[in-house]
Amino acid sequence: MRNSKINDLSRMIEITKMDNLGKGKAFLVAGVVAWSAFTCSFGNVNSAAAAQLALMSSGATVLTEGMRLGGVPYRNRDGEVVVSGSASENDNILEGCQLRAQVAYNMARANEPRITMDMLDIANRLGTTMEGLEYSVKTASSVKSKIDRKTNKALEAGETPKQDFEYVSETGDLLRYTEVVNHNEMAGKVRATVSLLEEKGYTLDEIDNKYLNKDGRYKAVHINATSPSGQPFEIQVHSQETLAASRTTHEMYEEWRKPETSAERKAELFSAIKSTYDSLPEPKDIGSLANYKKAV
Repeated sequence: MRNSKINDLSRMIEITKMDNLGKGKAFLVAGVVAWSAFTCSFGNVNSAAAAQLALMSSGATVLTEGMRLGGVPYRNRDGEVVVSGSASENDNILEGCQLRAQVAYNMARANEPRITMDMLDIANRLGTTMEGLEYSVKTASSVKSKIDRKTNKALEAGETPKQDFEYVSETGDLLRYTEVVNHNEMAGKVRATVSLLEEKGYTLDEIDNKYLNKDGRYKAVHINATSPSGQPFEIQVHSQETLAASRTTHEMYEEWRKPETSAERKAELFSAIKSTYDSLPEPKDIGSLANYKKAV
């Protein structure tokens, strides 16, 4: 049993790329990762059941928040140690929203460390990297902006908006990951990622190959999946080339999606963003990667 635990910790050190910290520090970090990812998430407890339990308590927000000790420390491609989900540490309150919306958001945050460890393991096995892990949890202010946009869109269409907790629950990227692959290996790495997800007991919900939409403004492949505990999340598969295009066009995209941006300006921005991505070479065999959506 003792050797098994040591092997598990050694594996975590390898996955999180902490092996050059020195043996003592690395094992300490791995121990914290193990506690956070496997003890303080909800493990295999069904997320819906845990949320229902939380709602029965007047301290639901405190209850679910307390189950997350923190994210997973990871040494990134630049050698910096980042902590998964840390961008949400000071931005995790859904201002003006119902308690049920906050609970749904907190559930995602609590489930993040365990899913992150699996994503890092997949990247380690495939020779890819996970970039921007500090943003693996969508910030509450970003979620609130999305709720507001969807509410306004419904009102403009003369429809009755959904309740805020419904919008939160149906948001598939409360947890989101960016897997970076070699540009010409994108199709194969997507297939391999899906295979390893399923090997770990995850359910594939969708593959959205943006390259198949020739009129689209943006290029990458998005994978939507659900963890064994019922937590949906998104993986965006990029190359360094598409990531560079994303950084170049980020401010244009932010302006484009604002409701107050005029139709004429939106068209200009769309064209400029699309031109940036279209200037990149198409990854080898990317056209053979079919879209997929699980039947409901």
